[in-house]
Amino acid sequence: MKEKKQEKLPTIGYKGTRDFFPEDMRIRQFMFSVMRGVVESYGYEEYDGPMLESLDLYRAKTGEEIVGKQLYNFVDKGGREVAMRPEMTPTLARMVASRQRELPRPIRWFSFPNLWRYEQPGLGRLREHWQLNVDIFGVDGYEAEVEILKLASDILFAFGADKTMFRIRISHRKILDGFFENSLKLDPSKAQEVSKILDKKNKISREEYIKEVEKTIPGDPTALGKIDEFLSCSINSISDIDGIPMEIIEETRNLLSQLEKLGLKELIEFDPSIVRGFDYYTGFVYEIFDVSPQNKRSLYGGGRYDNLTGLFSNESISGTGFGMGDVTLKNFLEAHNLLPNLGRENVVCIPLLDERYLSEVFQVADLIRKNGIACEVFLNSKQKLGKQITTAEKKGMKYILLMGDDEIQKGIYSFKNLEERTQVDIPKQELISSIQKELRI
Repeated sequence: MKEKKQEKLPTIGYKGTRDFFPEDMRIRQFMFSVMRGVVESYGYEEYDGPMLESLDLYRAKTGEEIVGKQLYNFVDKGGREVAMRPEMTPTLARMVASRQRELPRPIRWFSFPNLWRYEQPGLGRLREHWQLNVDIFGVDGYEAEVEILKLASDILFAFGADKTMFRIRISHRKILDGFFENSLKLDPSKAQEVSKILDKKNKISREEYIKEVEKTIPGDPTALGKIDEFLSCSINSISDIDGIPMEIIEETRNLLSQLEKLGLKELIEFDPSIVRGFDYYTGFVYEIFDVSPQNKRSLYGGGRYDNLTGLFSNESISGTGFGMGDVTLKNFLEAHNLLPNLGRENVVCIPLLDERYLSEVFQVADLIRKNGIACEVFLNSKQKLGKQITTAEKKGMKYILLMGDDEIQKGIYSFKNLEERTQVDIPKQELISSIQKELRI
């Protein structure tokens, strides 16, 4: 009887996720390293939390769009409803609330969480991604937003971006709330529905947008015109709209003014269409947009949430912060040619030419590594040198150190530059200084 052939498993992973091969990890680690350097220079400290949280944590404030449609949730073996985190801010608020009396303020924290949402994958959007989260707690005034938005800009500048490449769009939830309540006469639940429509306005067609507005606010033919007028307002004309609190307008002007004084005038725009989808935002909301035609979308965004820690304790601590996903950042860097060459040019390769010299090769490799230079030993001594050089080139390596019979007997090693096709002989006692000179380090 013929044996049934076993079916092979697919080599493609779950839809909306990514396999990070070494070349992909180099990019990810480069991005994380640059971002970490900037936020730590501002005095922020790194934290992390669990991938799984109680489903109730997201039901409380995250919003129906995510909880109802995008959450990965299940009942665990103990009968508890749990979810894979779709965002980090609720976890952060829980952690801050648990130690709020111990933590000196302002509290400046950042994290690189792995997040999950069940949604249709597309440009800049996957079901799994990593995200830089930066938050500051304990500052009630707009001074916190000044720091956060300056920091957000400095991150892009650290990658080599200039002021022609992105824009910062700023609004305030109380401006939107005042418009809904006084101009459109909407109750809170209806206002929330309309805010969701505005939040996705730029992701749907004008026809779909009009249809959703008319469906949500039936019987008011003036609603669409009022909304269009509101969305076109500048910071100076917004006061002409009924019901917008003047103190909020003045606070917004102060924020814009301070950012201008910090040299960000070309970047900042007041934009009342900035809503942000999470229900917990209570004050300023902001998004940073890429202006490249091939990637014209929001890079990252955030806002103020003054009541979120109150879900866990009797005391609320004001907070504001943003999240920036690794997918959108990578798209931005590629669109503006800001990704450096992240190959393995500065890894020194030592082919093993004879197994008798394995210990000598390891000792030299250790010496190189101890001086801060990466070194990889090829371990197949049966392979011809030409084949090993070809392998090194395929790995993206530029430098090879040869240690054969003659080199080891004489104590003089041959150092090859595969890119420039040059070779120098290096005495053993000058090995490190000569390699450093060749690598320009």
